[in-house]
Amino acid sequence: MTTPADPAAPTGPRVPEAVHRRRWAILGVLMLSLLIVVLDNSILNVAIKTISTPAPTGLGATQSELEWAINAYTLVFAGLLFTAGLLGDRLGRKKVLIGGLAVFGLGSALAAFSGSPGELITFRAVMGLGA
Repeated sequence: MTTPADPAAPTGPRVPEAVHRRRWAILGVLMLSLLIVVLDNSILNVAIKTISTPAPTGLGATQSELEWAINAYTLVFAGLLFTAGLLGDRLGRKKVLIGGLAVFGLGSALAAFSGSPGELITFRAVMGLGA
């Protein structure tokens, strides 16, 4: 007669000890990455009034251009989310995370110095690619 399996015993594969020790650092890196990505939309929402103000103080963006500036980032980010996950699995999560943050940072820097609404929309799409 066999005895039933212990319900308290772990059933899946064990987590390697090195990963288990670094779990808080890993969580911190992931939280920081998410904060950077989410914070950008907050920054844009604060800057909308300045962006819509006519030149020389603003970009003179129309309502439609403001909507595209907000949504270009989100559309590209959501559209490439599964693709980025696949690349992370194939190339390595660390490489893809660092590369994505680099592309995001470059797009953010270019968006900060954009001279027209079209440039802002394009650079926000680049940021979505990196996000």
